[in-house]
Amino acid sequence: MDDQPVGNVHSNPHLTGDPSKVKGPDSDGSFSIPVRALNITWGNDSRYWELVKLCETEIKLAGFEEGAELQQVNWLQVTGKFELVTFNIEPKLYKVYCMMKFNEDSFGWSHAPIKFKVKLEGGSESEVKVNLQKYREKPMMWHKVYAGEFNVVGDGSSMTAEVGMFEVETDWWKGGAILGGVRIEPDL
Repeated sequence: MDDQPVGNVHSNPHLTGDPSKVKGPDSDGSFSIPVRALNITWGNDSRYWELVKLCETEIKLAGFEEGAELQQVNWLQVTGKFELVTFNIEPKLYKVYCMMKFNEDSFGWSHAPIKFKVKLEGGSESEVKVNLQKYREKPMMWHKVYAGEFNVVGDGSSMTAEVGMFEVETDWWKGGAILGGVRIEPDL
């Protein structure tokens, strides 16, 4: 009998981000981190996540051309790590936001808060827990969800920034959301 695998088999079920996809700084000093620059656990398995092209109207609202649509997971983990020297980042406080949209049939967002982490290597770290149910109650519109902040001191040349979105503490399944990407904006 042949020992070949059957079905849809991926060499790696997780989407590994490409930091070179990060865009910025914009004219206002902001950075855009598209989903292809993020590490998404189960992101290469269409049973859990699916990459979707956004229409022109959504691109204007979300600020991204593509999103990652969450079909269903009970282990939510999205992370990214970026060398700040690449972006000639200015010393100041930066706020981090996840651009998200919830479908009308989204589920599982009221049972556990989502943990957002932002960490500067050798520097500041912030952690915020957000119950996304209030955003889910306004479906089919893009939401700018606060995910934390970090403070760059000096030229940032030796710093690495890490961002993350997690819910790994419960067995609740979640689904029906689209992550457009992450925005890093200077605090004006």
